[in-house]
Amino acid sequence: MTWELPQGKARLSYFVKLTNERSPGKYDSRITKDWALFRGDDLIPAVHTFETAGAYAVATLEFILPESWGSVETGWPRKKGNVFKIDNPERRFDRPIGWMIAGDIGSRRASIAKTAIAVSGPKGENFRRMDALVFFNFVWPEVANAFKKTPEKLLVVGAGDPMWRGGLSASNSLFLHADRPLVSENGTSPLLHELTHMVTRISGVVTETTNDDWIAEGLAEFYSFELLYRANGMTKARRSRIISGLAKWGGEVEHLRKTKSTGPVTARAVVLLDELNTEIKNRSKKKYDIDDVTRELMKKRKVSLDDLRQATEQLIGPEIDTLKSPLLK
Repeated sequence: MTWELPQGKARLSYFVKLTNERSPGKYDSRITKDWALFRGDDLIPAVHTFETAGAYAVATLEFILPESWGSVETGWPRKKGNVFKIDNPERRFDRPIGWMIAGDIGSRRASIAKTAIAVSGPKGENFRRMDALVFFNFVWPEVANAFKKTPEKLLVVGAGDPMWRGGLSASNSLFLHADRPLVSENGTSPLLHELTHMVTRISGVVTETTNDDWIAEGLAEFYSFELLYRANGMTKARRSRIISGLAKWGGEVEHLRKTKSTGPVTARAVVLLDELNTEIKNRSKKKYDIDDVTRELMKKRKVSLDDLRQATEQLIGPEIDTLKSPLLK
């Protein structure tokens, strides 16, 4: 649709169906009589704007809720009441994207290292809000050290069935199913996996012949236990067992660039990235590590194997042995 604004004040009204099945019987957006859990991307459509010279936007998002609904949370700073300030410097149209939750909800909040963190879920859904907040308190310094960039606000939302049983990240927020553990039995953390996606915003370049999704998924899974290890949440021996377990899981993978990175492909990607981290530290005499590469990739966001190679070569020079692996052919 094209909307040409008239002179003076203008108003556009529309209706949106927010309930959506990601797979049969599993929802990644849902409205019930008591609460709503969805992404702003589904509420406010993508917009391409044409402006006169000097035009700019001042945007807020206000929720008018049913009387029986308690409150609302978004990944944007709260201005007052149910009004949020929307300021996205990357776009001239300040689109309010990210996860949002409203209704009869429970929230736990804390400010950690200049980031306002809120963990919210519908009441009665057994979403472990306080567990997640405590978890962030001890691991957040390592998040800041690794990426040198943390959001002004972070919203973590969750609910149980029939919501989709997984984790989904957005630019300022993330969703985690209530049954997903903070740390899995294999030692990786679904919460830190999605947080890494959210903070780094790295994704892989996909062409007709290659798919570099393994870079984004591999880094997210690598940091999902590496940040815990650095925060003294596990021993060096446990970290080694995690790597060994992932190597076994991905043992039959022959190529990382041929398919979307799920399961064994991601596991094998983590092992390769750990080997790359070791090579970087050895060749630079511990001056650099994989964090330096990740921060360089964060500047580009959509990255390929060539981008990974160039970012590494800037630190330790050419002829990166790890990146000569047959897995990357």
